[in-house]
Amino acid sequence: MRTSVALSLLGAAATGVAAQKALPTAAAVTNNPSCLIAEAVLPENAWQKNGFPNGGNIKGKVVAKSGDGGVGVQFNVEVSGLPEGGPFTYHIHAKPVPENGNCTATGAHFDPTERGEDPACDKSKPETCQIGDLAGKHGAIPAGNTTFSASYVDKYASLVEGSDAYFLDRSIVFHFPNKTRITCANFKITEPACGASTTGVAAPTGSTTGGAPSPSGTLPVAAGASLSASSMTGVAAALLGGAMMLML
Repeated sequence: MRTSVALSLLGAAATGVAAQKALPTAAAVTNNPSCLIAEAVLPENAWQKNGFPNGGNIKGKVVAKSGDGGVGVQFNVEVSGLPEGGPFTYHIHAKPVPENGNCTATGAHFDPTERGEDPACDKSKPETCQIGDLAGKHGAIPAGNTTFSASYVDKYASLVEGSDAYFLDRSIVFHFPNKTRITCANFKITEPACGASTTGVAAPTGSTTGGAPSPSGTLPVAAGASLSASSMTGVAAALLGGAMMLML
């Protein structure tokens, strides 16, 4: 009997350990383009009116640009006019805000590693958190604040279009403590990446239309002289032939 109970307990313990599977980890991004800047500017009116019974909204924006050397993304968060209460969280969400401003339509947190929201993000291990969980990794807006600013680098976000961690076609969403969505905005590129050519590719120095380029960009003198002498010899021969015909 005791053996059976012990085996049952061991089985339950093993099941619990198996259930606590290792969280997926995000890879650090090291190739973000320099110069590119994007920002998400909050709209004039909040989506959730409870915090703003007389109208209005949180004011401010979230700016994103490459971290030093292309490593991660530097986020600059500047907001004011926060409602009473808190703490407030904010995240990158999986979908953009539609034209009607419906923050609910932005879907869940941006989570390309499919980590999920549970367990809660451990900021000492940011690589195991959802990529979109900015507040979880870098801190929520403290309760009682009417203004908030923060600047930090998130190593796991990407500005490279087509990559799994790319977020500039998505949105930022601010939440009440009960996870109700207060307001949201789409990211928009305001400064393009450096190095993009807008005038096409310049022709190599010294190239000529319809022929191979010479080192100096002009026809070689020797080749030009040879062509001229050949032409003159042909003309002289024709004139001499005509003169001899007249003399006969």
